[in-house]
Amino acid sequence: MTAAATIGDNSKQERERRVMLAHYHRKDRDCAAKAAAVAAEKKANRLNAKAAGIPSSQLDHLLKSFNADDQQAPVDKLKRDMENLAYLGLIPDPSIKGDLFTRVDRVDNEGMIRAKGFFAGLNGLDRVSGYDAGSSDDKLWLESFDAGKREYDAEIPDIMARVEAAQSKEEPAATGGDDPFTLNQDN
Repeated sequence: MTAAATIGDNSKQERERRVMLAHYHRKDRDCAAKAAAVAAEKKANRLNAKAAGIPSSQLDHLLKSFNADDQQAPVDKLKRDMENLAYLGLIPDPSIKGDLFTRVDRVDNEGMIRAKGFFAGLNGLDRVSGYDAGSSDDKLWLESFDAGKREYDAEIPDIMARVEAAQSKEEPAATGGDDPFTLNQDN
């Protein structure tokens, strides 16, 4: 005589499938929770940036350009955008009225290296230039990296104090006589 099947009496294959489904559902649920937390953090960051006068579109563009596999792609897009603006008559047409930028405004290779190093230091990226170690380009990049890092380290405490004070509706503490509105009692 065979026993009748009861609730929960499943074959091994069905149990394994159910457990596997639960496993992947748990992982998926955890990933969704992390994504929601990251999205909330990004939204708060964007709101703080907006309050500081930095539009989300600028952050989007910066991030897209920063993450581009081909760094030339954002430059090519800018050129196309400039052609479109010139076509619409919103900026001077470089092909007719000369270059939109004067020669003085152009950045040479040294300027590009300085800008890349400074950006990396300011944004806390790795202190690796990508140039041959010890070369003049490497030294220039590293000097610029250090300058960017110094600027960030010097400015961020005061900036964050002002942001936190604005959020709590308090005045930030004065930082050693840098306040231009303090009366000079010596005169």
